[in-house]
Amino acid sequence: MNKKINELITKAKVAIKNGKDHPVAAAMLHEFGYTSDRLDEGNAILNEAVTQYSNHIKEDGERQEATKELTQAFEEANKLYIPLLKVARITFKNDTNRLIKLELQGRRKRSQSGWLTQTKLFYTNLLADEEAMARMADYGRTKEKLEEAYLMVQKAEEKLAIRKKEMGAAQNAKKVRDKAVDQLQAWYTDYIEIAKVAMAEQPQYLEMLGIISPS
Repeated sequence: MNKKINELITKAKVAIKNGKDHPVAAAMLHEFGYTSDRLDEGNAILNEAVTQYSNHIKEDGERQEATKELTQAFEEANKLYIPLLKVARITFKNDTNRLIKLELQGRRKRSQSGWLTQTKLFYTNLLADEEAMARMADYGRTKEKLEEAYLMVQKAEEKLAIRKKEMGAAQNAKKVRDKAVDQLQAWYTDYIEIAKVAMAEQPQYLEMLGIISPS
């Protein structure tokens, strides 16, 4: 997609600039309604497409960076969570209440939202249960270590919110870009078709606009 947009922008720049700057080409185009003002309008459409194209690249870059940071945050949080989960399963293997309350049984959720729900429930219920924490401390899993691990989950949740925001911004920028590019494509197509009529007898001027006529 980016390659096609780049090609369109490059072709439009050449066609508009040379159609306006070269006196003979400009005179032939003027006869068919493509005055200097009309070419300026085309140039404005071109500039808007360039602006929105650049903006989408920026927003998509920020989306990619947010995704990278989110993945890293989840990996770091999970690295602390899994050993704690294993210790908790051993600690509370005969404690039905806490097996349920801490959601220790079964597979871990694979989706990011599901994983967050599951881990937050584990930490919040565990940290609110002094007896449970005392039993975890018997295996070296102190309150400080649990709080540190929970902070990593909260960081992952923040990164998820940021990524969602950046995804929305990138999607919106793409819609705006596509609209601007479509407008440029429509204007450029009409311009070139009229130029072919205007310069039919002097195809060398078509080449000046970047149009190679079949020999």
